[in-house]
Amino acid sequence: MAVIQSLRNLKHEFSRELTWPLVLVTFYASLAGMSYGIDLNYWSGLLGLAQFQKDFGVYDASTQSWIIPTVWQSVGSGTPTAGIAVGTLIAGWLGNRFGRIKAFWVAAGIALVGILVQSTAGVGEGRGGERGYWQLIVGRIVNALSMGIICNIIPIYQSEVAPAKLRGSFVNSYQFMLLFGGLFAVIVNWALSERTDQWAYRVILIVQLVIPTIMVVGGFILPESPRWLISKGRDEEAVRVLKFLRRGTADAVVEKEVQLIARSVEEQRFVLTRTGWIDCFRGPNLRRTLIAVGVQCLQPAQGNSYMTTYSIVLFQAIGITDEYKTLIYLYFLDLVADGCAFIVADKMGRRPLMFTSSILVAASLYTVGGLTGYADSTNPAVQKGTLAAIFLWYFIDAVGWAGCVWITCAEAPTTILRERTMTIATFSGFVVNLLIQYVSPYLQDEGYANLQGKIGFVWGSFAIVAAVWVALFLPEMSGRSLEELDELFEKGVSVWKFKNFTTVGVGAEVRELEDAGKEAVLDEKKVIVGVEVEPVEMGDECEMDSKKKMDV
Repeated sequence: MAVIQSLRNLKHEFSRELTWPLVLVTFYASLAGMSYGIDLNYWSGLLGLAQFQKDFGVYDASTQSWIIPTVWQSVGSGTPTAGIAVGTLIAGWLGNRFGRIKAFWVAAGIALVGILVQSTAGVGEGRGGERGYWQLIVGRIVNALSMGIICNIIPIYQSEVAPAKLRGSFVNSYQFMLLFGGLFAVIVNWALSERTDQWAYRVILIVQLVIPTIMVVGGFILPESPRWLISKGRDEEAVRVLKFLRRGTADAVVEKEVQLIARSVEEQRFVLTRTGWIDCFRGPNLRRTLIAVGVQCLQPAQGNSYMTTYSIVLFQAIGITDEYKTLIYLYFLDLVADGCAFIVADKMGRRPLMFTSSILVAASLYTVGGLTGYADSTNPAVQKGTLAAIFLWYFIDAVGWAGCVWITCAEAPTTILRERTMTIATFSGFVVNLLIQYVSPYLQDEGYANLQGKIGFVWGSFAIVAAVWVALFLPEMSGRSLEELDELFEKGVSVWKFKNFTTVGVGAEVRELEDAGKEAVLDEKKVIVGVEVEPVEMGDECEMDSKKKMDV
């Protein structure tokens, strides 16, 4: 009965704040994550594809086979990450100057160019060879610029349109679509892996054009972020956007929310006499910047960057056959796990979820390292144990850090420094990604460090570091309005008191209005959780007693 009641309460909370415009806007924006997911995951499949190796690799006389040299792998996997890092720098300026939606448009245009360059690599030349390979890399770098803009702008946009209690779920939709894109890429690679012509690898290059095309159309229909509009003094436009997103909520309540957010922005401007890049490292904003940078850098260091780039190579190294089908199972599990995160991220909270997942991720990576490094990797029992540990890693990472990293990074900064802080954080994270992708082949491959599966010890150790960092530095931010977080950081509330600290400022009022959702529909002057709202005209079905307190 307790479980049923909990589910009823959950349904009530969601229905109170959820509207169809909000769902559709968030989902449409998250499609950009699918494009990123395909780009992030199709490459590892191509590296292990026999036809791709034959058409773009070199012949190794010692093994009498076609291979992609280790140096090529390293540059091909790592350099596009540098493009993503540069894209994040562009995103900060674009998002602040022109708004989230125009940045969305620019990302789509750049993606179309990059994908076209990739799709035409080696066309009409028989074997693409070295020239075709490097054309692919150039196309990946161009497309990576758009991915850098996307991973910066979309989580910010989603966090700014979502009510406090649903922010985790809505921002997680970006990660969900990213994983869906990854699953799609793996399925396409597997379905065509037995082909002995160029279509074994060219299909996945061409189909990437679909999502950016949809994104271009989306630029005409998605509303601008209300918080960005308010930060630019365009309050009337912000009211119109929020009325659309909060359909069913009284106009006066929406107008009051805009007034409160505008007041919060002005308070931050009063505190921050300047809003340059250096201000991200001053006063309480230093702590907020370090939190955003911390989650972005520690997530790839826990095996995420390695697994998404070199998973096929790892399977081959530990003797697992049918690696493409195995990867499909893993990505499907990943998607299911991230589906759980829609609820868990908000109900359980970011802090306990990320701490627990780091501990379990470390255990799974140490298991991979131990079994493959000190046992016979050709032993079926060892292979099954290793595979089970990898499955555990995928599940735990998806439920924990994979989704929470974008949520936390988007909600940690203050409104007027959000783009700059997000830019610093995502740039730092992709620099770490870049280092991992360049170094990993040399750590794993024969002729170099030759760690093979023992590389799990490296990433598992970083997971322990991440768990300690969460315990000491990451506060619980779920359930708080973005403006409420300003008050908590301004007061320097410790990580131990952050969750239960009682706020009294503008942010608390914004949260209470957001929590009331569609139930904050009034017909006469009324007090909603301490906020007076002017009378509004309503239908007979909404008639209520005057001057009545609403129980939220």
